[in-house]
Amino acid sequence: MLRNGQNQAQLLARNLGQFVRGLASSKKTTGKETSKPKLPKHSPVEIPTEEPLNASYLTKTIGSNYRAWAAALEKHPELKSLKRKDLLNSYDTLKSLKYNAEDIITKPMIIYYGASTLSNRHSVLVECGFQNVTIQTLAKYVTVVNKPIDILKAHGFIPYNVEVAKLLADSFTDISLPVNDQDLNNESLTLKSLRQSLLNTYLRKRLQMDDADLLKLWRVYSRVRHKSFCSLQDTVKLLTTDLKFSVERLKKNSFLLHADADNVRRILREIPTIDSQDIREIGFRRPKILMSTCDSLKQTLQHVHAFGISEDAVLRCLEILTLGPDTVLERLRDLQQIEEFQVLGTNPRVLRLVHYQNKARLRLDYLNQLKVRCASLHILSCGSEAFAKFARDGSDRTKGRDIVVYLSNVLSKDEQVLRNLLSRHPNWCHIPVLHVKQCLEYLRSKKFRREEIFTNIHLLLYPIKRIEEKLQLLQLPDALEELQLPLTGIHALSNNETLTLILYLIESEFHFTGDGIWTEQHTHHVENFNNLLPDFPESLNKVYKYGVKPSEKLGMQHL
Repeated sequence: MLRNGQNQAQLLARNLGQFVRGLASSKKTTGKETSKPKLPKHSPVEIPTEEPLNASYLTKTIGSNYRAWAAALEKHPELKSLKRKDLLNSYDTLKSLKYNAEDIITKPMIIYYGASTLSNRHSVLVECGFQNVTIQTLAKYVTVVNKPIDILKAHGFIPYNVEVAKLLADSFTDISLPVNDQDLNNESLTLKSLRQSLLNTYLRKRLQMDDADLLKLWRVYSRVRHKSFCSLQDTVKLLTTDLKFSVERLKKNSFLLHADADNVRRILREIPTIDSQDIREIGFRRPKILMSTCDSLKQTLQHVHAFGISEDAVLRCLEILTLGPDTVLERLRDLQQIEEFQVLGTNPRVLRLVHYQNKARLRLDYLNQLKVRCASLHILSCGSEAFAKFARDGSDRTKGRDIVVYLSNVLSKDEQVLRNLLSRHPNWCHIPVLHVKQCLEYLRSKKFRREEIFTNIHLLLYPIKRIEEKLQLLQLPDALEELQLPLTGIHALSNNETLTLILYLIESEFHFTGDGIWTEQHTHHVENFNNLLPDFPESLNKVYKYGVKPSEKLGMQHL
């Protein structure tokens, strides 16, 4: 605590000497402070509220009659939770597949499926040789593909003369796919089994997948087995040619096999760059982004812009683009409600708090219980192992990064200049950025200009209560006499001189050691910290990367 105390005393004494000498000479008039452009405030973005789907809306949008839709909603109440945008997309897809309103009302739950799901399932059935895919067949897709081929032929779904195995093998045009006689002649196989067998053969030849790769694929990404063969080839071609994915990288990110090629093309066309960086490079770095719909990505970027966050911040946390736009908007709004998060709003890495908000909230609550004030953005969003180490080390301090970034934005000063100045104070890294913000706002409310605050920047580290006490003290004529200053009152001081004098008065009580920043309740913050850690929750260890397992949330409530 005493390190650099001598330097601190010299610095303050020199400032005071300059201040007193300045009183003897005529005071220079100070010009108006150059106004700094205010940080962009977010516009009031609200999540649009929708009424549940009702019979009137469905009748007007799709057709048929009110009584039919009322009965459908009573039988399938889950339809009411469907978003109208999703309903319209599904309806457009069904119309493109030549189904009308009367067809849809016979199987109303068909609109509950997503548009891409409906299109893909229809394509799969056509590839398998179905001549007439009725809406009843499409609605029972899962049941149908689990039926043997001979049963499907017996019920007239597939003509008897169609060789299903050969027809499916011919669907692959980028490579020649051999079909063994056993699959060709065995019509007791289900469509699902036959398709997966052919898909395995394709993936072995096209992507050089071995048994281990295929086992992982079907265990983790089982949905790929339901993808249309034509669509799968289109996706593989797009990824390997336009986005330059190697076979090895595609195998490591095999979930991309379920990507919608048309949606990826829309992304490349409608969002060509983010902060001047090619979307192809971004998709290559974070392949999961390509699984988001183009509309979702555009909406997420709109929300980010509306809250005054730059696209550079998006590049620093590309994972934000893998969240749904409504989730991002909700978390951005929550960011304004928590003071410890709000002060980090101008930080270029602020979107990490959005992406890891649930984990960050949990950690912030835990650290507050331990009376830890210095919770940096990095600590709130880092890996669980690093957070556990921070908590167990018992060091209530940061590296000052958040303070420097915040002040750089507010005061329009170079970050390195700020760090060099702040580093003269021995305890500056023990002060939370939230306190710096509150202190700055207090001084601004007292009409001190930014440049004057910058000149006395160390004052931002001190308790507001002490600053207020010294400011009130200087209002008294007796106090100025005790200081032996040739003044008739505080109004004879410039703002810069007032701040310098306040800083001097605070530190003079602590022998210029820098200890004036501590309040009574934080004087022994480090010494007592380690004693609070016996019940450190194991769920915050590296065992679970997200900070707490869902099953353990109840167990965390005691924190």
